[in-house]
Amino acid sequence: MFHIVSKLLSFLLMPLGILMILTFSMIICKNRTKAQLIGFLTLLLTYLFSAPFASNALVKYWETPQKNIHTLANYDVGILLTGGLMNESTQYPNNLNLSNSADRLWQTLYLYKEGKIKNILISGGYVSLIKNMKKTEIHYAKEFLIKNGVPSEQIFSDTKARNTNENAINSSKILNEKFKDGSYLLITSSFHMKRAMACFKKRGNNVSSFSSDFISPFRTIQIIDFIPSSDALLDTSKIFKEIFGLMIYKIMGYA
Repeated sequence: MFHIVSKLLSFLLMPLGILMILTFSMIICKNRTKAQLIGFLTLLLTYLFSAPFASNALVKYWETPQKNIHTLANYDVGILLTGGLMNESTQYPNNLNLSNSADRLWQTLYLYKEGKIKNILISGGYVSLIKNMKKTEIHYAKEFLIKNGVPSEQIFSDTKARNTNENAINSSKILNEKFKDGSYLLITSSFHMKRAMACFKKRGNNVSSFSSDFISPFRTIQIIDFIPSSDALLDTSKIFKEIFGLMIYKIMGYA
């Protein structure tokens, strides 16, 4: 039930949901002056949601800063959160096709190769079956790591987590059982790190962060950043989802 309600609330609080609500309000409003004001507000928000300069400012505010891997301390376990790592909807998923959040997977592999993490815990096994596939993203991610030189005995899996809260709960059990009093490095997308860290710390884990999948460009504002873009709207939506997601998690006591 929580999963369904959170998805509904998430949509209503997203830029698209907000714009749809305003548009519907404008249509049913019988007062011409109020309808015009709602229409103006809708246009203004549409521009701000989709303008790169505004979107980038929001993303930079929310993203957890990048760290230099070469000055990073060493950790016993790197905790990799799944979600968009592998593209399983292709004709040949066993080709290990990477997806939009695959930088998490690559950074985890790089951290291991550089000796920054000794073991890898992959958390997040809930994936809908496509074309009667028996494997989940977590299995493909593990296979990717093994094929790139990580010994299978140094890879641990939580295959039951369906959300960030369950990532923290299930991972905590594995860490306390196999790596009690160890040092942990949490690896996820930069825009997702605040919520993930809050959940893990709520469970009493002393974790450090290592962000990946950075959205905001490391450059100054350009003229083109004032022209609306569908990519900017997508980035704004990602941050809105995380901001309200963290708010809901705090209300529910998950973070």
